[in-house]
Amino acid sequence: MKTLINRITVPLIALLTMPDVSVFAQTSTVYATVIATKLFVVGAANPQVGLFYQGTADDTVWQHLGPNNVRASGMAVAPSTKRNTLYIAAGNGLHKSTDGGKSWRVTTGWEITEVLWASPDPRDSNVVYIATAYGIYKTTDGCKTWKQMNAGLTSTFTPCVIADYSNPSIVYCATEDGVFGSTNGASSWQRLGLSVSNTRIIVQHPTEPGTLAVGTENNGIYISHNSGKWWTRCEAGVDHLTFYAIAFDPNNPDVMYAGGYVTGVYKSVDAGKSWKRQNDGLTSLSFHSLAVDPANSNRIYAAAIWGGVFKSDNGGTTWRKAGLGESEVWTLVIRP
Repeated sequence: MKTLINRITVPLIALLTMPDVSVFAQTSTVYATVIATKLFVVGAANPQVGLFYQGTADDTVWQHLGPNNVRASGMAVAPSTKRNTLYIAAGNGLHKSTDGGKSWRVTTGWEITEVLWASPDPRDSNVVYIATAYGIYKTTDGCKTWKQMNAGLTSTFTPCVIADYSNPSIVYCATEDGVFGSTNGASSWQRLGLSVSNTRIIVQHPTEPGTLAVGTENNGIYISHNSGKWWTRCEAGVDHLTFYAIAFDPNNPDVMYAGGYVTGVYKSVDAGKSWKRQNDGLTSLSFHSLAVDPANSNRIYAAAIWGGVFKSDNGGTTWRKAGLGESEVWTLVIRP
């Protein structure tokens, strides 16, 4: 796994004594991308990989959604499309569905491969950014045409790209040579203030767009509160260095979760100032993605590397296996 990675998803403030139970009764859809699986049986058909989904009320059963035998890494749901427009980032390009996953097409040409991440612009459905092993690409016409956007990048291996939800001109990406930002829609990039290599994941605070969190290979977790100009390393309670997954609780962003290579799951309740491991029930300790259900902050999903999916219904205090066997689950996305 380390070799593969080196190559290479409104705060509910407690104004009343009782929470709004109608919010927590909502059912969300959980999407999981599977890049590989160990569930091979001699003489049987190859097990499915690609995109899977389930409702948060479901137990361990997942439904396959998408093309067969697609090694899916990233995925995204286009905002404001009621889960109708979906994207799969895969080795053979970016796949797009406009009917909720019933049909798919590859939107990229032969020259774009090893797509690792997809980030639709939250304001303009025609604009999508993808991160690949060869840099950043952008479409402005709904995936009909693509343009490489690498000006200023000192490393083109980009595991993650995100479009700022508050400003259509701002984009961030994680590279093997640090974190880069753009203020002109990825036309050019500048290195931000984090002088560490091998950044793997970058996430944006759900209500404070200038707050960013980054996970790295062998350099720990960093947080910036000024759009990447200055960074603070998260050290209190953290005794691991490699993190592939960071997730904010969208209803209470002071609560954060993080995981990576043999880390288990870390939780912070003070906006990343201090962390504590919460591994009760986990039978795998390496994780590539974490997601908090926007409809229920107590419900957390963790994508294990060769361990399927784990689920917590009590804010990470305890975990249980939630399906997909011993698959290598790469990305989790939850949409109400």
